[in-house]
Amino acid sequence: MTTCRVCASPIVKVAYEASAPALTSMMAFIDIPTLVFVCEDCGHAQCADLPDIETFYDTTYRISLESDDHDQIFAVAADGSPIYRTDHQATIGLRLMDLPQGAAILDYGAGKATTLRKMCAARPDLKPHVFDVSRDYMPAWTGWVTPENQLTYSVPEAWSGRFQAIISHFVIEHVAEPVAFLKTLHALLAPGGRVLLSMPDVAANPGDMTVADHLNHFSTASLKRALALSGFALETIDSTAFPGAFFAVAMRSEAPVVIEEDRGEITAAADKAKEICAFWKQATKKLDGAARQFSGKRAAVYGSGFYGSWICSRIEANVDFRVFLDQNPKLQGSTHFNRPVLSPANLDEDVDVVFVGLNPLKARAAIAGQAALHRPGLELVWIEG
Repeated sequence: MTTCRVCASPIVKVAYEASAPALTSMMAFIDIPTLVFVCEDCGHAQCADLPDIETFYDTTYRISLESDDHDQIFAVAADGSPIYRTDHQATIGLRLMDLPQGAAILDYGAGKATTLRKMCAARPDLKPHVFDVSRDYMPAWTGWVTPENQLTYSVPEAWSGRFQAIISHFVIEHVAEPVAFLKTLHALLAPGGRVLLSMPDVAANPGDMTVADHLNHFSTASLKRALALSGFALETIDSTAFPGAFFAVAMRSEAPVVIEEDRGEITAAADKAKEICAFWKQATKKLDGAARQFSGKRAAVYGSGFYGSWICSRIEANVDFRVFLDQNPKLQGSTHFNRPVLSPANLDEDVDVVFVGLNPLKARAAIAGQAALHRPGLELVWIEG
């Protein structure tokens, strides 16, 4: 039995279980099983704890440190040019937060703080501050965040009540105690201050359910509960601005926040989480069968993100898996799991089968536009359907 990280209700049954190793968001394997639990009382889903979580984020978890300009593609524009994730996050943040002139703003769990840097480039009046639980990102802060506004590992009492705004992008899914995390942000905000949180929406991106270091898989229902328990008055939850993610804005409340429970919303969230767990059970079975079917065949995997990495772990013992294919020009020419990452247009003619490692809700539409993957005789393997 485990306990819900949001509402503290007991959870007796495991909703999804897979043997070790588990795959992290950094596309690395750790020697633990994947366990997913679903809370019927608040609609929250969660993975099991990581061993030695503090060391993991201090010395192992490294986001976008490959190069100074490393970024992730969010979308592709009509003209074929990539739209990068941090540009889009900065645009959303400035639109949703309505920041006052000269606002002191903190990026909590900042990493390289690229989103905040782009917000400040658009709004030079903002006063940037950064915090992270690792010192490895500090070189990226140099020159645009003053040293006294940079902190690592712990936040001093002097910062309490300092900020008109806090942003925290794709952090809360990693923390073992999300309500305590939100209470920390509450204490750092000035009265009337706002927090902007982003996190994966597992209903729109089912792969997130099996990411080992994403300890929390929020639904709208469980996010509302966590914010209320932490003293925040929710202003908006936007699930359209960044497909596959929630962007939530909440204001620090000076009075206790009433928890408005919607049993229909909670039940729907729990049912959806269990449906996703059932999908992963079936996907694992299907992919294992495909690996046997194409044993010895020359193969490529489309997508060098989470889905592609997961496929790699399931097929490499059977097929002649040679390359990853990826649209991101900043990944092309690199290697992933000791295999080259190529543009889809550069797929070798001798490849027999391509395993599609993309979000199953978007995969078929994405592949439809890749002419190189529709040549006669080339097999495509999907994890859904």
